[in-house]
Amino acid sequence: MGMNIKRHLLYGTYRLLKKIGYFEGLNQFFRIGKILLFHRVAPYGDGFLTTSTLIFEGLMREISSNFKPVPLQDVIERIKNRKPIDPKTVVITFDDNYRDTFLHAVPILLKYDIPATFFITSGFINSDRHYPWDAEKRFKYPMMRWEDVKEIVTLGFEVGCHTVNHVNLGNVHLQVARDEIFDSKDQIENRIGRVVQSFAFPFGRKDCIIDEVRQFVKEAGFECCCSAYGGKVTENSNLYDLHRIPEYQTLIEFLMELDHFNTHFDGRMSINLFGDKGKFLIGN
Repeated sequence: MGMNIKRHLLYGTYRLLKKIGYFEGLNQFFRIGKILLFHRVAPYGDGFLTTSTLIFEGLMREISSNFKPVPLQDVIERIKNRKPIDPKTVVITFDDNYRDTFLHAVPILLKYDIPATFFITSGFINSDRHYPWDAEKRFKYPMMRWEDVKEIVTLGFEVGCHTVNHVNLGNVHLQVARDEIFDSKDQIENRIGRVVQSFAFPFGRKDCIIDEVRQFVKEAGFECCCSAYGGKVTENSNLYDLHRIPEYQTLIEFLMELDHFNTHFDGRMSINLFGDKGKFLIGN
């Protein structure tokens, strides 16, 4: 109950500040980019990893109207050249090649003219394989087909790599890790006929990759290595430890993140009311 009261108070404070235009002025000074991470976008909502189409469209509408959606490559180039990130920059990314994303997210992205990157697990494309965490779900989540992946590229979106078999690169033999990275790049490039420049490591936690594996990512020719444990990016960010923000379950918390009212990092949501000294945690 206490947590719910705290959240509602924070939501109310955020809505009030938003209404009076506080963030509109403040955000002009934040040279910070936000890379959002999604997995499934679907009409149903089962909590874990699924963003409802209603929330997703509301968020894309807000991003299109009040923020600056850019391709991931735009942020990569700015970091390479140590050029400040433009205020209100937002990047959209997806992991795990769920077909729901192709069917429901892509039309919304096209509607609002928002670029995105799709990190795909090449060994799951054109298969009936399912991720272990989906085994007990009442919904069955089909994977994309190669025709879907090619269509995504044709529509102007970026396709990146997410290994072949979605292995934890932090605890497999180094040769296995290397094969997963190099083979996924080869498989996707052979299918889509284009160079694949971006990589995101599975599970995305700090313990799910090690320095030797990051070196493999560089050797394979990728320009970045994206995580999934939260945080924002600046021109000083490490391209091979590029922070992404996992999905929230409510639209207002997405917007609070975009407006720098809060930040998600290592599974916790930190609220910043009065500058850096005013931060406190409200999540687990």
